[in-house]
Amino acid sequence: MTTMLYSLLITVSMMFLLLKHPMSMGFILILQTMIIAIISGMMLNNFFFSYIIMIIMLSGALVLFIYMASVASNEKFKTSTSMMIMTLMTFLASLPLTKDIKVMEHPNKDNYMSIIMTLSKLFNTMSTYMTMMMIMYLLLTMIVVSYIANTQEGPLRVKTYE
Repeated sequence: MTTMLYSLLITVSMMFLLLKHPMSMGFILILQTMIIAIISGMMLNNFFFSYIIMIIMLSGALVLFIYMASVASNEKFKTSTSMMIMTLMTFLASLPLTKDIKVMEHPNKDNYMSIIMTLSKLFNTMSTYMTMMMIMYLLLTMIVVSYIANTQEGPLRVKTYE
């Protein structure tokens, strides 16, 4: 499983260099984010931090996706068979390179306990004040940005025909 994920990550990274269309680059960025979130979740034996990373990265990527969809809405994808063959060859060539990676196979019990301690430190009573301050700051920032953003200006403005 890990060999397949690492090979897929290498292949997707190589594909990113060959793409020219912004929408396909955004799709590759989303795919890389999901693969890295799965790998980090398997390494830590806990998917909490990987979910947070994935949500943050996907929200930024979706903002870029919406912007590029409004700017380059009429451009068409051009898929070439040579790129598909090269992608398949890269994937098959990266399988032997990643077969010796054994990071996630035998988790240590002490390592598992340290992960539990790390998660409990985030929400214990000593850091509750700091966690609540961060949540309130993010909420306030979201509200302020929503009020500052004017829907009549900018690249995603609503067009009204009178």
